[in-house]
Amino acid sequence: MIQKWMILLVMFVLCEIVIAFLFSMIAQIFYKKVGLDFKSIIKGVVERLFLVLALYNGYHHGLTFFSAVKVATRLKHGESEADMESRFNDYYLMGNLVSVSCAIGYVLALQHADNIMFLNVLGG
Repeated sequence: MIQKWMILLVMFVLCEIVIAFLFSMIAQIFYKKVGLDFKSIIKGVVERLFLVLALYNGYHHGLTFFSAVKVATRLKHGESEADMESRFNDYYLMGNLVSVSCAIGYVLALQHADNIMFLNVLGG
C-alpha cells in the first residue's frame, strides 16, 4: 500500500513541475517574462496543497475561503491601464481554474488510489 502512495507522490511532483513550466509559458505570452518565477511556483504549490488538504478532509468550504483570499489579495487601489488589467485578469482566471482543477484531480486520485488500475499494477 505504501508503494501506491509513493507512486502518487511522484506523480504529483511531476504534475507540479509540468504546471510550473505551463504557467511560465503562459506568463511569457501575457507578460513577455522569460524564465521561471520560483516565488510564484512555491505560492502555487502551497495553494494547491491547502486545497488538497481541505478537500480531502471534507472541508469543502476551504475552496470558498481560498477564493475569498485570492480575490482580497488582488484588489487594486488606483487606476491602471485597461488592456494590461484585462490580460492580467485572463491570466489570473486561467491560473486559478487550472490550480483548483489540479487540486481536485489530486484529491480524486488520493480518494480512489485503490481503484486506479495502473497503480495496482505498479504498486503490487
